[in-house]
Amino acid sequence: MPEALGTDFGLLSPLDAGTRAAALTGDRAWLQALVDTELALTRSLVAAGLAPDWMFPVCDALTDAATLDLAAIAAAGRGGGNPVIPLVKHLAAAAERQYPGASDHIHVGATSQDILDTAAMLVGSRVAAEVHAQLAGFAGALAGLARDHRDTVMAGRTLGQQASPTSFGFVAAGWLDAVLAASARLESVTVGLPVQFGGAVGNLSVLTEIARTRRASDRAHADRAHTDNIVHDVLRDFAGRLGLAVPSLAWHTNRLPVTDLGSALAAAIGVVGSFALDVSVLSRTEIAELSERLGAGEGGSSAMPHKRNPVTAVLVVAAARQAPGLLATLYGSLLTEDQRPSGAWHAEWPPLRELERLAVAAATGAASLADRLDVDAERMRGNLDLTDGLIFSERVTTVLAEALGKTTAFGLVQRASEEAFLTHRPLQIVLSGMLSAEGADESLRARAWAAFDYAGDLGQSGAGIDRVLARHGAGTLLTTVDTARISRP
Repeated sequence: MPEALGTDFGLLSPLDAGTRAAALTGDRAWLQALVDTELALTRSLVAAGLAPDWMFPVCDALTDAATLDLAAIAAAGRGGGNPVIPLVKHLAAAAERQYPGASDHIHVGATSQDILDTAAMLVGSRVAAEVHAQLAGFAGALAGLARDHRDTVMAGRTLGQQASPTSFGFVAAGWLDAVLAASARLESVTVGLPVQFGGAVGNLSVLTEIARTRRASDRAHADRAHTDNIVHDVLRDFAGRLGLAVPSLAWHTNRLPVTDLGSALAAAIGVVGSFALDVSVLSRTEIAELSERLGAGEGGSSAMPHKRNPVTAVLVVAAARQAPGLLATLYGSLLTEDQRPSGAWHAEWPPLRELERLAVAAATGAASLADRLDVDAERMRGNLDLTDGLIFSERVTTVLAEALGKTTAFGLVQRASEEAFLTHRPLQIVLSGMLSAEGADESLRARAWAAFDYAGDLGQSGAGIDRVLARHGAGTLLTTVDTARISRP
């Protein structure tokens, strides 16, 4: 039977396959977050004595958003400009079927933006938990590479050219360091994601009036402080039930929570994308120092039978190239007017969801790629010979500078490098001849010759690797984020 027009199977998002991206960011996930938000608010009203106790079992019966007509709610969203308005009608009708009068206690004191913004933070927290989990696995794989290859010498490259020797372990430690930083940043943002609850113009006037009238009997003369405490209790309980933070004020026009979340996700995407780009470059036929271990049917071409493309690396890079433009839209929504803006918060929904989808898919893809990365140490060693010793020019210049001075040593090695390049002779031989011709003593010539040793000192590479590994080993990445959120719809 043909599928309904508009059904998205991820045809143009192959990196999503096998990940939780769709489950965490799709329409059903968003509808569930909206329902979770509405019911958390109602439960908080009950807990504060502003709604009857029998609403607890009513809420329990309405928990599963799959019982609602998603297609109908989505279609009706056009009428009011957002899906919350039709959702409230569907949820209220379902509540009435459970208990007459129950609809009176759904969506009390809130506006559509309260519910949608809070749902966005809820989806964001669930996405962040999954991204954290994937980054933790990714970091573990990178730590293994840094540890296992701390002495695997390779060509360090700058501006696309061989520069000076380094180790693959040091390169992997650089990737790991960036992952740890991005993960910490995402965690810091996630624990501060706030609920949104302000009512029509952000001052909770409806909830304040309800608290004053429905709890007036608590005191003979209910004072303002008592009412304010009740309102704060509702807000605090509302946030607690969703695992979100309590804001100082409603943030209808302060869109920093969204841009902060988007920025942290974009940073994570960029970090894993940089790793994947390095893998893609080092997988080139003429370099061939790394390769992605491919499964049956992976990495092929429709035209060239021999191809073994680093397909995961390519897709992760593609995800990273999309993130900056999406983030720019979120920053554009910082421009807001009045107490609730027209179009700013609406414009955030698609790019935020896409950033979340990309973050889950890219982090999952990068973790998988790191686990399947084949390192060709012999090829790395062989590629050091491509420049006939020019790659050691910095090292030998440093050795000579101690005896000749920096400027003289640099000029000497530069002349020797030019001659070596033009005559296709090893720099080691050319430089040794120049030193002899200039009357350098045997000790200096020996030290210069030894500078071309592949097992030579790599500076602080080992110490740097140890610092990053210690940082990684100090604790897991999921220290503060509620890991239980990973399993939520």
